[in-house]
Amino acid sequence: MDIIKLQITSMTFALLCAGSAVAQEIETFVEPYRAAALSTTETGVLEQIVVRDGSRVQLGQTLAWLNDDVLHASLKVADAAMRAKAALKIAENEAAVCLRLLESYRELRENGNATERELERSQSDYMQAKARLENVREELNIRALEHARVQTQIDQRRIRAPFDGIVLRVDKEIGEQVSPTDPVVLHLVQIKTLKAIFSVPVDAAQSLRSGHVLRLSVGNDRESRNGVIEHVSVVADAKSGTVSVTVRIPNAEGKIRSGLVCRWDLRKQTNKKIASRIDETRRAR
Repeated sequence: MDIIKLQITSMTFALLCAGSAVAQEIETFVEPYRAAALSTTETGVLEQIVVRDGSRVQLGQTLAWLNDDVLHASLKVADAAMRAKAALKIAENEAAVCLRLLESYRELRENGNATERELERSQSDYMQAKARLENVREELNIRALEHARVQTQIDQRRIRAPFDGIVLRVDKEIGEQVSPTDPVVLHLVQIKTLKAIFSVPVDAAQSLRSGHVLRLSVGNDRESRNGVIEHVSVVADAKSGTVSVTVRIPNAEGKIRSGLVCRWDLRKQTNKKIASRIDETRRAR
């Protein structure tokens, strides 16, 4: 009987040890490092989409735009108004003439050949001419601002890539309406760098720091990959007793597919020595 109890106890201990060992490996799924649902701040009809599903795009590249015919017409009017300088030339000439008259009256007044009233009238004429000149200049500044405003409105009707990436999905077709209730035109992801967010037991997370390099296994074939800890949450989840740890995974060659399972064996030591080399992937994103 004692032998049976001893065997049961031994088996229980072995199972607990095995369970503990298994618990040291945690897993999650690989995600794009960045993902964005792109839309415009304006409403209107889609005039052109120059990318499709799977297109590779660069930061700042124009991907699609709304019809802007009316705005381009307004831009031409604003441009013509901004370039109209006839009123400015007239006001400048008038101010120059009034200034010369004022200087002449000052000389005449000094020589006793002009009255104080005549000098005051000349000063008044010059001040009025100067005010009209300033008013024309202000009007031209307003026209320039109007031109810039219309140009900004045109720019806001264009969708540009906020980062280098791949078009995951185009949601609309040319000619469709983009509205506040349905603004998304396409989805963009960045996969040159990937990320994996692990839920790490609180005890295991205490020694983890940003920049630590981990050895991960990715996919069903458990391909070995380096990952760099990017962020360790300062708040633990009270229900699960875990801390969220975000790990950055270099993927410049694009071999790792987003959505694959990613495993981390907590028993393996972190490596600080090659963190700076791995961190160079930030500049590739």
